[in-house]
Amino acid sequence: MEAILLAGGLGTRLHSVTGDKYPKCLAEVNNKSFLHYIIEDLLQQGVTRFIFAVSHHADMVRNAVSTHFPGIDCEFSYETEPLGTGGAIKQALQRVQSPHALVFNADSFMQVNIQAFVAFCQNKKADLGLVCTEVDDLSRFGAADIQHEKLVGFHEKGQSGSGYINAGIYYVNKHLSLIEQQPVKFSFEHNVLSADNAQAYVYAVKGLFFDIGTPDDLAGASELVRLNAELFVAN
Repeated sequence: MEAILLAGGLGTRLHSVTGDKYPKCLAEVNNKSFLHYIIEDLLQQGVTRFIFAVSHHADMVRNAVSTHFPGIDCEFSYETEPLGTGGAIKQALQRVQSPHALVFNADSFMQVNIQAFVAFCQNKKADLGLVCTEVDDLSRFGAADIQHEKLVGFHEKGQSGSGYINAGIYYVNKHLSLIEQQPVKFSFEHNVLSADNAQAYVYAVKGLFFDIGTPDDLAGASELVRLNAELFVAN
């Protein structure tokens, strides 16, 4: 399996922590970078090749990968200017060797069986799939509207109660026309996932999910990793 990791986030809301000295994905969580946990998990689950979509402090991401994961099969897709999530994925897909690829946000972690997600998408003969996870409090997130295992759209943030949200994990056909017809810069969430003809299948699960969007989130991530140490392999 091949995985694209979107590791070019500026981390504007984390500036008080990072000081713009390193990218968001390299923010430290219990003595390891957040990206480290994601790579470890994906290696354990059978991902054999990585494409890192990088821009901000790209050299630091490259050095971190080569230092802590020497010998892994990987490439780097460089953005010379911000391309948006969609543009980053579109560019990185050019380096994918398989018919399909997995895509992961590098600033969130989701406990999910990747093999089962891929099997679900293959069983549906899907060109586009995403993982949605159930959360108890939707107020921080845009709720996913799911009908018959397909994504209908997203609601604005601020809803109350529980529901499903986008976990930032995707299964994408390398030659998905909906991506190929987009401009250089675009939002994957808005221009692709929310398109009327997206036909995105949803793998809905409930598991450990957290991100590092804000300093409070980063502190919470450290606590969740500590409390769920058995989920995170040592490397």
